[in-house]
Amino acid sequence: MGRKPTTGARYGITGPLQDDLIDFCEAHRGAPIDRIIRDALRAFIDDRLAAEPELKKRFDEARRLRLGAKDSVVQLVPKNGEC
Repeated sequence: MGRKPTTGARYGITGPLQDDLIDFCEAHRGAPIDRIIRDALRAFIDDRLAAEPELKKRFDEARRLRLGAKDSVVQLVPKNGEC
């Protein structure tokens, strides 16, 4: 049994916006809603980061913290302790 196509409701998209999304996907040759949302979100994020330098700084810092990047220097030492 196939999976029921999504309508956008699981993303909190309801009402007229949900109707627009469903109709847009159908007009876009039946594109999956998930793909349309991913493409739209990617375009929105890229646009806002390019337009707002302070947002870009906060974004970069949040990413750095999430990935565990540190501003510290790491010294590499050979296994046998030779320098």
